[in-house]
Amino acid sequence: MLTRTTRHLAPLRPFAARQSPSSSSHYPTLLQRPWARFSSSSPAGQDPRSPNVSDAQFYKAFGRPMAKVFLLAVFTYQVAYYFWVRLEQDEIRAEMRGTQNPLYLLIFLYVQIHPLGS
Repeated sequence: MLTRTTRHLAPLRPFAARQSPSSSSHYPTLLQRPWARFSSSSPAGQDPRSPNVSDAQFYKAFGRPMAKVFLLAVFTYQVAYYFWVRLEQDEIRAEMRGTQNPLYLLIFLYVQIHPLGS
């Protein structure tokens, strides 16, 4: 998406006009397009690069609450992710213990039946 400045300056770029055959200049003449305003919300006389007063008021009034909501959302996500990873690790450990227990049991029984010293 283009920035606001780029969107406002795009219609102002000059374009080259056709050179008439009667013209003695070797370079095309540049024609300036008139101001064109596409999907703009600022008044016609206001400079598009100047900060909008209503934007400043909005962020002054709602900047801190929006920051708090954003930080709370990030914190909540991190806590949920931490517990999800912890549960996954517990599940992997339980599976590992489940697969190792029969092996340990077989080794223990084999050692009991066939002692090493005999």
